[in-house]
Amino acid sequence: MPKLVSVTGIGTNGGTRWGAVSLPSVIEAVIFDYGGVFSSPLFRGIGKFEADMGYPAGGVLELLFGDKGYIGVEGWGHDGPVEPAIESREAVTHDWHRMEVGEITLEQWFAGVQERAPEVLGQPINMDAYLTFMAEMPVGVHWPVVHRARELLAAGVPIALLTNNVKEWGDHWRATFPVDELFKIVVDSCEVGTRKPDARIYLLTCEQLGVAPDASVFIDDNAENIAAARALGMETVHFGENPFTAVAELDAILDRRGVAPR
Repeated sequence: MPKLVSVTGIGTNGGTRWGAVSLPSVIEAVIFDYGGVFSSPLFRGIGKFEADMGYPAGGVLELLFGDKGYIGVEGWGHDGPVEPAIESREAVTHDWHRMEVGEITLEQWFAGVQERAPEVLGQPINMDAYLTFMAEMPVGVHWPVVHRARELLAAGVPIALLTNNVKEWGDHWRATFPVDELFKIVVDSCEVGTRKPDARIYLLTCEQLGVAPDASVFIDDNAENIAAARALGMETVHFGENPFTAVAELDAILDRRGVAPR
C-alpha cells in the first residue's frame, strides 16, 4: 500500500494536504560482484611488465582480454563515461568472453593468446615471463566487504554473488574468502552461459533470490556492469578504491530504502 506523505504549498491557501504517493519498495536483497569487490583489483603492475618486456603499452591487455581498458586492471573504469555502449560490451566477441561463458577452455584461451601475440605485440609473448608475473601478482581480500556481507546474512538479508569468471579458476577464487559459508546463491558466468553486462544474468540472479530487480542492490567495480544494472532498476554501488566507502554507500541505500529481512 502506498505510504502517505505530506504535500505542502498545494491549494489556494498554501496549506498542507495528504496524498498517496508510490515510493520505491524496500530492499530485499544485496548482490555482490567478486573481482575488485571482495578481491583487490587484479593485474596490478601490468604496465611495468609490458615495459620490461618491450611490449607496446596496453598490448598485453588487448591480447588477453580484447580490451586495453580491462576493468580488472588498476581500478580502471571507476569513474568517467561508459564507453563503448553497453550493447557492444554484451557481445561475446573475444576468446576471453568465450571462456567466461564456458564456450572454450583455459587451455584453448592460452593457445589463442600465443597465436595472436605476434600481431598484437609485434613479437611472440614470453609465456614463462608472463606466467611468472601471474604467479607473483598480489591478490588481496577486502575484508570490510566480507564482514558486511556476513552481517547482512546474520540479519536475515538475502545476499548473492554474481561474477564473470573462468571454470578452471573456480577452486582458487573460492578459496580466497569463505564463499560457500556466506553465499547459498553464486551465479558464475562460466556456469550459466552468459556474462555481465548482459541483462539476462542479472535477471537470473534476481530470480534465484526471489526478488524484483528494483528491490535489490548491486555492487560492482565495472562501469558497464553498473550501468546495465541501473537500466534494470537496481540500486547500485560503483566500487572504487576504498572498501569502507563502498560499504558506507551500501548502508546509505539500505537506510534510505529500508530493508526487508527474511
